Parts: sequence; structure tokens; C-alpha cells
Amino acid sequence: MHPSGVDGMQRASQENREWKRHKKVTVPWATYDAHRLNECKRVIDLREAFIELDQPVQRREFQLSQLTVLLLLKLMFDVSYRTLARAIKDLYLFQALAMKRAPCYKTIQNTMQYLTESVLMEINQGLIPQATAIGGFDSSGMKTHRRGAWIVLRFHLPQHRRDFKKIHLFVDLVSKKILYCLVTTGKASDAKQVKKLLKGCQWTRVDIILANGGYDTRECFNAIAGVGATPGIPVRRNAITKSHGCYSRRKAVLAQQHDYSEWEGKVHYRMRCVVESIFSGLKRRFGEYLFSIKDQFRNVEMWLRTILWNVVIYPR
Repeated sequence: MHPSGVDGMQRASQENREWKRHKKVTVPWATYDAHRLNECKRVIDLREAFIELDQPVQRREFQLSQLTVLLLLKLMFDVSYRTLARAIKDLYLFQALAMKRAPCYKTIQNTMQYLTESVLMEINQGLIPQATAIGGFDSSGMKTHRRGAWIVLRFHLPQHRRDFKKIHLFVDLVSKKILYCLVTTGKASDAKQVKKLLKGCQWTRVDIILANGGYDTRECFNAIAGVGATPGIPVRRNAITKSHGCYSRRKAVLAQQHDYSEWEGKVHYRMRCVVESIFSGLKRRFGEYLFSIKDQFRNVEMWLRTILWNVVIYPR
């Protein structure tokens, strides 16, 4: 019989052993704070880009450009509207935006209804290069519900099904900036969104466009070749060499069947992973869920995230 009264179980040691790290970890907090402060300054300076949006809001006390910058701060720090309104008042951020007083949380929340995708696309156009050597397509899911399990059980609320939206991105793989974004339903096909992504970036010249095997359709090859770019899409192993009205795909099939490594190096296909890294950075930095409820506002929110990424993460 074990002294503790339980057979087969070891008695926990009562000695207080000092916990030691395997390696020393130091955080340069001064450098970190200076970096985050610089990010906030770049976001506040964006008001000049939103000047064309200016119109009186909430009894003509605020300008739309001022409230749009506050929305970007909400996305950057991933806080609620109430927390943001309190921080603006306590830290006197409203003075940096030339406001007479701090707006309430409802005023900031209602700003979404004054914004449109077309205006935000024009603003994003001024933040990205007009030509690039390599671009890429990809998609990922974003959650639409963030209600905690405790709230559902405590207030006997109905449990929502796990819904999500699919985000499609067209990315400049050289500067790592987002050229265009698109929000669709969770079951939308990736290949069918290529024409919309390319149409939204007609003013951008891309030499090579990379995508994964999910985009291996003749429609995608024809759409990419139609804008003067070289498709960098891996084809199926049993793909036939007949063109069937798509010469660019036939050319890719012949090149990959002859020497896949040579084709991979020619189109720089290994750079396609940059798109997935950008998706990972977007979710880790600005949250992995969409706080907007209506689809119209979700599209606006995604464009705000795009602008924020191009300004804060990769300002160069």
C-alpha cells in the first residue's frame, strides 16, 4: 500500500523548485512602443487620403474622414466600439484629428453606412504599385460569429451555426501588398472569381500570376492570358495536351510534363506561399472574424482591412 493511500500513484513532491527558462527572452519594450506609435501616426495621417469622403456627420460635428480613421484604429487594435470610444476620450485622440469632442461609440459604428467599396478601391489604388512582376490568387475563410459559449448558455440564446465568408485576394508578391479583395459565400468556387479579381485591377500590369491547382480551368487560363500575363498554375497529372480553345493551358501542360522543376523555376511558383502568409498575417494582426453583420458592411470592412494592411504592415 502506498503511503498516500492510493496504489500505483506517485506522491507529488512538496519541494519548491525554481522554474528556469531554457533560453533567456528579452523584449525591447522601448522599440516596440516606438513601432506601435509610428503605426498609429501612419493611420492618423491617412485622413488626407480620405479627404474626398468628407461630408458632415452627426449634426455636422464630425467629418467622415475623421470617423473613418477611427474605424481603422478599431480594426488595428481589435477592440469593441465602446472600448474605442473610451480610449479616444481618455487619450485625447480626438484632438489629433482636429475634433472638438470625442464621438460616442454609436457615431463611430454608423460610419460604415457612409462608406462604399468604389471609393475605398480608389484610395487603395494610390497605396499600391501600378506594375509588378509577380501576382497571386488565393482564398481563405473568415468567421462571422464571435459570440462566446458562456453568453449563449447564460442568457439561453439560440446557438448559431458555424458560418463563414470566403475572402479572395489578388496580391502583389513582390511588394506584399493587396491589390484587390472580394467577399463571397463560404461555398463559392475560387476559379469563378478570377474574372472579377482581374477586372478590378485593370489599371495594374502583372507579368506572371500564380495560383494553386484549384484554379486549373480553361476559363482561368484564358482570363489571365487575356490581360497579358503568364499563368503560373499547376495542371492535373492526367491533363491532356489538346488545347480545346485554351492555348495558354496547353502550353503549361507541355512545359510541366516535360520538366516540372524547370517550369516551376521559370514562373517562380514557390513565391505563391506569400499569399498564404498574408492571409495568416491578416488574421493574426487584425482578427480572424468579421464584426459586421450585413454583407454590404462586410465588404466595406474587408476593404478597410486591405488599406490598413498596405499602410501599417507594408508601408514601403
